[in-house]
Amino acid sequence: MDMLKPGSRMLRLLKASTTPSPDPAFTPFVTASSEEIRYAQELRRRIEERYLSRPSKRSARRR
Repeated sequence: MDMLKPGSRMLRLLKASTTPSPDPAFTPFVTASSEEIRYAQELRRRIEERYLSRPSKRSARRR
């Protein structure tokens, strides 16, 4: 049985973006506590506030 023939279940799983990888070797191994995740989210928010909310040099030159 060829798992990669068009219409096969494996091909459908690979094309589905929300389906986890059928092979654990292709799944990144990540461990983080909920506290670490919240800290990373807070850092991201601070970076966005600090760097993405200010006008760029290009738009400042137009004034």
